Parts: sequence; C-alpha cells; structure tokens
Amino acid sequence: MKKLTLSIAAYCIFLSIAGCGNKTKDQGQGNSTTAVAKDTSGQALMQAVRAVEGKLKASATLETFTANLGIAAYLDYAKYYPGDTMSAAFLFNAGGLASSTGQYAKAIDIYNNVVTKYPQSRLVPECLLVEGFIYDNNLQDTAKSRQKYTELVTKYPNDSLSIQARQAMKFLGKSADEIGKEFEEQNKAKEKKAHKKTQA
Repeated sequence: MKKLTLSIAAYCIFLSIAGCGNKTKDQGQGNSTTAVAKDTSGQALMQAVRAVEGKLKASATLETFTANLGIAAYLDYAKYYPGDTMSAAFLFNAGGLASSTGQYAKAIDIYNNVVTKYPQSRLVPECLLVEGFIYDNNLQDTAKSRQKYTELVTKYPNDSLSIQARQAMKFLGKSADEIGKEFEEQNKAKEKKAHKKTQA
C-alpha cells in the first residue's frame, strides 16, 4: 500500500512539475505572439483563405482541424471586409464547412449571417434551404425547418429552390422508409396511369 501511495505521490509531483514547465514555456510564447499584431489587410486575409482552400482541395477527406482553419479564414475576411462582394460567398463556404463537420449550430449561425447581412445576395435562398435541411435532418427540429422552408417559399416564390423547399416540407418528420414508400406508391400510380393510356 505504501508503494502505491508513493508511486501516486511521485506521479502527481511529476505532473505538477511538467505542468509548470509547460506553463512557463507557453507564457513565454504568448508574450512573443502578443507583441505581433494580426495582419488584417485584404491581401493577407485573402492569402489565408486561398492557403486553406488549397489544403482543403488537396485532402481526400475533410478533417475537422482543417475545416476549422477554413471557417476561421472565411469569417475573418467577412469580418474585416463586410462590404466586399466575396464576403457573402465566404460566409456561405464557412457554413458548409461547419455543417460538413457536424457543427450544426455554428453552420446555422453563419447561414443566418448571410441572410441578415447580405439580403440581396443570390445565396440567401440557398442558405434558407440548407438551414431547413439542417434543422430537419441533423437537429430534428421540424418546426424550425418548416419556418426556414416557408421563408424561402414566401420571399423567393419564383426561385427554383422554392420547389425543393415545398417538396421538403411534404416530408418533414417522416423517416426515410416512409418517404421511400410514398415514392413507390407515386411511381406505381404513374405506371398504372401510363398503362391505362397505352391500352386506350
């Protein structure tokens, strides 16, 4: 028992010494980085975006770390250059990365930023559609999903995405099996109708 107690005590002392050493090292590094200001010039932020996009394209799979770097780069650009025409597209891309890595609440927030800050953007209908999809399929919130789809259909009735939103509303809250059965029934009905026409 004494050996176990001594071993635990020695391990705790080791951890506290190692922890202190790391804190000192981190604090020293923190001082050097604090003195250097972040370059927020359009050129530097665009280079950061392009560098991360290069990493994303080169990777066969989407890694959360790289996705988060991309999200940060896109958000930084939009933050410092909100009037730039690229900002809405960068926010949309950031939302896509967040959604693809399971960060659904973050994705919703980012898509909402596009809708509220860039209401004239051609990406707004797509943001609303994706938000509706995330609420339904990932967050299982059919009420909010219906709200987003309805907003899309109401504000953009002539947009091709409104058709998809209307279709999606028909299937809210239904399982994949239920949706599959409905499609089968619709196809059977169409086949019967086509068969009757050929016989007539």
